Amino acid sequence: MTITQGSSSDRIPIWLDCDPGHDDAVGILMGVFLPQFELLGISASYGNAAPKKTAYNTLSLLTAMGKSRDIPVYAGAQKPWVREARYAPDIHGESGLDGTTLLPTPNVPLRTDMSYLCAMEKAIEAHAGRISIVSTGSLTSVATLLKQKPHLKPKIKFISIMGGGFHQGNSNLNGTAEFNIWIDPQAANSLFRDPAISHKCILVPLDLTHKAIATKTVEERVLGDGSSDLRRLYYELFLFFGRTYENAQGFEAGPPVHDPLTLMPLLQFYGLENCEDVGFAYKRLDLLAVEDESDRNLGQTKVLYEHSPESSQGTIVGFELNIDHFWNQFLSALDSASINSPL
Repeated sequence: MTITQGSSSDRIPIWLDCDPGHDDAVGILMGVFLPQFELLGISASYGNAAPKKTAYNTLSLLTAMGKSRDIPVYAGAQKPWVREARYAPDIHGESGLDGTTLLPTPNVPLRTDMSYLCAMEKAIEAHAGRISIVSTGSLTSVATLLKQKPHLKPKIKFISIMGGGFHQGNSNLNGTAEFNIWIDPQAANSLFRDPAISHKCILVPLDLTHKAIATKTVEERVLGDGSSDLRRLYYELFLFFGRTYENAQGFEAGPPVHDPLTLMPLLQFYGLENCEDVGFAYKRLDLLAVEDESDRNLGQTKVLYEHSPESSQGTIVGFELNIDHFWNQFLSALDSASINSPL
């Protein structure tokens, strides 16, 4: 698959699988309020916290945005394929979204009319050839979908993934793995090693996301004049996220905001914004996640082979992005959300 950056005025249909999570909260807001995207639905999965907590957080965030009745939310994957579930309270707190008292009680429940697998299948069939899946937690939900419903593989345009790290890590005994891959490396490999889908995967690793730092200046722009409760909510989440990242991983300038960066390459690849503005630079790599539980590098993402950038083989792995443009996109979405919010 050769990627062409053409022009299009259509919105990008996406399905979001996430595990909120402070940075997932930014991704949800951008998926809902950036006019370039049409967020068809969300599956809330285990990851940063237990699945009941991430589902609650998703519904609470959408309630705060005034969009809970517009975006269907389903319970996603509940546990990894093989490993025991691991969570990240050291970064996200016990609830998965600690740090603010402004999150409202959800005003709608999880959807139970069908499973997340059927809901995703329905969305993909309705937007075949154009829809992309955005995964900002483990890859368990997406991998399970394609394992059980392989007929969907040719109907998905891209799978944009926050995961992996090549010169940086935040998990396993050696600190060489990224959390989302570490918690279910088997699911990750089912995508990385599948020739029918690996070339459609866009990986946004720590090597890139560690460049998107929510500095004090960013935090001040998030708060604005402080007149919006939604702005204060996100400001408080950023402050908590910054403290935990400094304590747990030594980030002094601010926390890296990983997950929402998965949206940016789609703007470039769908032709909604030009390459110079988005600035997404990538390599085509064959990848393998370490699955051996006895290996101190469990979950590490390894490069097996590098293809030419023009190749139609290998996962698209991003290493550069126009970070200023990303923050401007987020703040634009926050402006829109603040007007819409019932808080």
